[in-house]
Amino acid sequence: MGEEIRRFTHLPSDRAPGPDYSGPGVEAELTGRMPESRPAERPERPERHERPARLERLERGGGPYDDLYTARASSARGKVASDDGMLDVRVKAPGELGGPGGATNPEQLLAAAYASCFHNSLTLVAGRQGVRTCDATVETSVTLRKRGTADDYTIATDLTVRLPGVEPAAARRLVEQAHGECPYSRAFLQGAEVHVHLA
Repeated sequence: MGEEIRRFTHLPSDRAPGPDYSGPGVEAELTGRMPESRPAERPERPERHERPARLERLERGGGPYDDLYTARASSARGKVASDDGMLDVRVKAPGELGGPGGATNPEQLLAAAYASCFHNSLTLVAGRQGVRTCDATVETSVTLRKRGTADDYTIATDLTVRLPGVEPAAARRLVEQAHGECPYSRAFLQGAEVHVHLA
């Protein structure tokens, strides 16, 4: 489509009807069944910080969010792993950043996660409208940026969506709706709730 997906900015009121979450929610909406799961045990955490005013405003618009699933991972000794062992990889800085390369890095992991999440959201919104997207692809790039000489870093993301066989106007509408619903897109656009604890 040749257009920058990042310029599509939506408020919650612009979103198509349906759940925010696009993991098991895709299966639930397309099959009518939620996958079986056990509630995750929540570890005790230090006292929570006050919620940012922006998040409070979002919650007041449609009520508070419900926790559906929590992913947990840790980083130690040059490796990142999820608590269930499904993800277990070495991490090294790429050569472009002065590292040895030869392993994945945080930017690649984020790009992969964003591409997968956006693809799920695209499948969800297309399924509601009866549009087949089995040949769709989502390519994501994550760029690490630095400003000045101080340690002032940020990241930029760029998504390219291909929807073979879908009429261009319909494809644009689906991509806009997916961008408005994808939890990762919303986190980048609206800000994510973040709590940092010292154990």
